[in-house]
Amino acid sequence: MALFPGIAGEIEALIGQELTTRLLRHWGGCQINIPKHARGSKLAEVIGAEAAERVIREIGHGRITLPCGSMRGTKRRRSEAMRMLRAGASLQQVALACDLHTRTVSNYRAALDAEAGHRQMTLPFDRD
Repeated sequence: MALFPGIAGEIEALIGQELTTRLLRHWGGCQINIPKHARGSKLAEVIGAEAAERVIREIGHGRITLPCGSMRGTKRRRSEAMRMLRAGASLQQVALACDLHTRTVSNYRAALDAEAGHRQMTLPFDRD
């Protein structure tokens, strides 16, 4: 029985739990490109050439979105993500650094934007 959901479960069935965990810790929550050839690819650097060949052969090349392979606490990741977003980091940079999905980081950015809109001083005639 697969430990991971969705596409990660399919990958786990191909290459095992240990290598899938390594893959998710490296790129969990982001879109990745499955290359046409394993040799010299970033995928092979993370999981090894033999495992990368199996993934390519069974899943095919193209773009996939991996679920988050988080092992850290949510509050810590959220606060670090918010700090990075305030500093101007991209969604992808934050997702990789904080082990979050890019959609989650996008929601955090929207919350920051909404918060920035509330910082404006309210004048007495604006209250009605």
